[in-house]
Amino acid sequence: MTNKIDVLFDTTVKLFKSFEDNISCENGVLRLNKGVTLSEEQVIYLKYLFDHKDKFRNFEMSIDWEDVESSDITPNAECTELKIEFNLYGGNKFSFYTNEKDLFERLSLFLIQGKSLPDNYYFIEENFRSDSELVRPSLIKLGIISKWIEFLTKISDIDKKTDDGIALYYFIKGVDDKFAKPLEVKVSSIIELINCDEISSIEDISKLVSEDENGNLHHRDRQSFFKLALVDTLRKLVKEDSSNKTESAILFSHLDKIKNAYYEHYDIFIHNFAIGEFQQQVEEKGFDYAEKISSVLNDIQIRLYAIPIVLVSLGALAKVDNIYSYLFIISGVIITALFNHWMINDQVLRLEQIEKSSSFTFDKLRVQGHEKLESCDTLKNLDEIVGNIQSRITDRNTKITYYKIFCWLPTIITVILFFIKEKSSIFSFFNVSLDNPTLDNFLCAATGVVKILHLFFS
Repeated sequence: MTNKIDVLFDTTVKLFKSFEDNISCENGVLRLNKGVTLSEEQVIYLKYLFDHKDKFRNFEMSIDWEDVESSDITPNAECTELKIEFNLYGGNKFSFYTNEKDLFERLSLFLIQGKSLPDNYYFIEENFRSDSELVRPSLIKLGIISKWIEFLTKISDIDKKTDDGIALYYFIKGVDDKFAKPLEVKVSSIIELINCDEISSIEDISKLVSEDENGNLHHRDRQSFFKLALVDTLRKLVKEDSSNKTESAILFSHLDKIKNAYYEHYDIFIHNFAIGEFQQQVEEKGFDYAEKISSVLNDIQIRLYAIPIVLVSLGALAKVDNIYSYLFIISGVIITALFNHWMINDQVLRLEQIEKSSSFTFDKLRVQGHEKLESCDTLKNLDEIVGNIQSRITDRNTKITYYKIFCWLPTIITVILFFIKEKSSIFSFFNVSLDNPTLDNFLCAATGVVKILHLFFS
């Protein structure tokens, strides 16, 4: 792939090379060392630069010591003065340097403080143009370093520009610290960082500075864990280092260790977060099913308040002499018992559904716990909650059985009282006598009672 040619840059380089030793470059300024008779090729280059002189910070030229216009630049004319000052980050946006080291030294402050390399640059000693297809390893490393500096600046608590770079401050309590101590990291030499043996990639870390497209809810937590890993790891590395390197050089030489420490902290956080989330889910489900089970009995108990009321109303039987009034009272008692019986059966079905739902839910949670967690305490707590739910269901089933009996108690009492009070009328109506009861009488009565009980309690 061929890079796009900047005509102004290309023309300036060609002009510089055409003057050979008669021109020099110092501090971003091209200056003619002595007068030169212009060739046709140089005239073409100079006219183009003269027509675009507003792109440069300064452009001075004279022929025979006189100021010139574009028309005065002709072949064989004596160029006695030429001074071109580059406008690095505006205008022409390129410059000349002795070599790669010269570029890094001159632009170190700008690169550290967030500026990028100029659009184009030329290394005089190596005759290297930035628009060539040659790839220089140091420039690739510079790109990685620049991304790291930008990232470290964004996650720092305070960043301050200095005369030679930046100072970054991180306020976070380390693992072994009793209280938070600020960690200062000064970055003042880009060459020092370029000379580090290997710079770890930032691609997997750079996402920590902002939310992703799906709305990352934990990116600030991850930033905190990275700062914790940075502070703890860098302090240990500085104590162990005996080469008198600056903290920034130690930092960039061991970014891989800081990343590994971050992943360890974050993995622990994720594991603990998963345990906490799972524990909360288990407790919420346990509380939910406990509430549902309790509501089963509450619904029954509210309706069973009718039993004492019915028992009190049975006192009316003692004052009623009319058989029709008896039947009216007995019918009301039986209907109340039937409604209560049907309501209790509905609650039994509801309790069975709750039991099936809880078994399915907690079995699913148990499988998830074994797959994702290694915490025996959390799984043990799950077993305790499941056992508690099962115990409550068993207890409710026992109480429901008693409630079934109690709901028919007023009816049984009513029948017994009615029989005692009106037994003579009943016997005479059915032509039955108990003066000389036979075995058949008892068998028939017992069989009838058993059938009635079986009908209502089955």
